[in-house]
Amino acid sequence: MEDKNQNQGIITRYWRENGLLSLLEYEEAGGLEALKSVLTGKVTPEDVIEELEQSGLVGRGGGGFSTGKKWRLGLSAAKKAKPPEYPAESHAYFICNADESEPGTYKDRAIIENSPYLALEGLIIGAWVLGAGKGYIYINNGYKETTHALRKAIKLMEDAHWLGENIRDSGWSFHLEIFEGAGSYVCGEETALINSIEGKRGEPRLRPPFPAEKGLFGRPTVVNNVETLANVPYILDSGASAYLTRGKSEDTPGTKLFIINGRVKNPGVYEAPMGTSINELIDNYAIGMDKGQELRCVQVGGSAGALYAGEDLDQPLGYGGDSSLPMGSGTLLVIDKNTDLKRLLLSWAHFFRRESCGKCAPCREGTYQLYLIAERIARGKIMPGDRERIKDLVFTMRRASFCPLGSFAVNGWESLLKKFPDEIFS
Repeated sequence: MEDKNQNQGIITRYWRENGLLSLLEYEEAGGLEALKSVLTGKVTPEDVIEELEQSGLVGRGGGGFSTGKKWRLGLSAAKKAKPPEYPAESHAYFICNADESEPGTYKDRAIIENSPYLALEGLIIGAWVLGAGKGYIYINNGYKETTHALRKAIKLMEDAHWLGENIRDSGWSFHLEIFEGAGSYVCGEETALINSIEGKRGEPRLRPPFPAEKGLFGRPTVVNNVETLANVPYILDSGASAYLTRGKSEDTPGTKLFIINGRVKNPGVYEAPMGTSINELIDNYAIGMDKGQELRCVQVGGSAGALYAGEDLDQPLGYGGDSSLPMGSGTLLVIDKNTDLKRLLLSWAHFFRRESCGKCAPCREGTYQLYLIAERIARGKIMPGDRERIKDLVFTMRRASFCPLGSFAVNGWESLLKKFPDEIFS
């Protein structure tokens, strides 16, 4: 098969224009080489972790935590853990987070629907490093087509003996199960996700202990999202040094899948070097603004992201280091000057009010009160003191919420009040 993306991307090089990539096509294009190297003993778990740490790969779900460090913590805990009490229990667990329940965010679904074997290969390697015997892929139960593609890919991997008992005569067995969640946004947080798999209410846990130490069913557990795992095979095949050159600086290694939505000519999913600016993404990938539309601002990171405008649009996007703009999940909503910001604010408030799990009062009550205020703003019925109420709610939710959802829920409010206060309170 001709690989049209070989020189363009790390993840999209396996994508084809029509239809799902087959397992045979994936292997013929160079896939599974990293998995073969670990199963045949050419590398050790420590070798894999060191390569990931040197590459600078961080979680692509939004948190930006070092993948190599997370795997190292999981391996260390797995080595110290007592053997499981029951035969059906795994010594450790590895979970792929494919939940992606935020509006406008669909990069992980795009990976699964175009080349699921890339993420599956990364997942199996991670489980091997941990010594896990069981793994889960947690996915929103509303994504039927994506789940179907995933089930088909897993079945083919099992038939080819890349999953199951005594994989490729390596002496190691690993079983993978799809868990369909109820579509809760908060279950994108790894401890809430773990609770959901255990059959408990999908709400976050107090940390420490962290999942790498005590996660699913009390065993060492590593959770990575789909895009993070899809980077692992390239790093092990090509080396950390090659991965570092794919970004625009040492602080922004590798590439990133960006989702560009809104008033652009060509919205969609694009793979670009880490450190690319918002303006570059709009002009070079989405082919600029829609005809007759003028750019006002861009929300980066989905509904939980902040708004950027002016000179900020030329700053690099990344997860730290020399990057001044955090990218979160990499979702961009391009907003033109005809957009009603009051209605946009109301949509955010409605989403977070609905998705708060209700565990803590600052988030449960705060998201509800912000929704009521957003409703009044949209109707032009602002009450005296609303501006001060917003400031108090933002302050409280930012500092007192149990998990990041409460803080995420106020990012848009802070941005709008800082950049466009007259349009909100007019």
